[in-house]
Amino acid sequence: MKTLEALDKLANNVYALDRDQCVSELQKLPRPRLDFTDEFLAGLSLDRLRHVLMAACIQAQKPFRG
Repeated sequence: MKTLEALDKLANNVYALDRDQCVSELQKLPRPRLDFTDEFLAGLSLDRLRHVLMAACIQAQKPFRG
């Protein structure tokens, strides 16, 4: 699990991104595999988009537990 400092740094980095940067970062994540359409992402508010990116970044750091 990430430390509080690491999560704070991640949050600050994510919330500094604009819409295009958020979408670009989501599309670069190798895992978890995300299948969002451009239309879906365009319909999200910037805050919601940042939230999705933050969650995806946190999940990408966790090992899979099947």
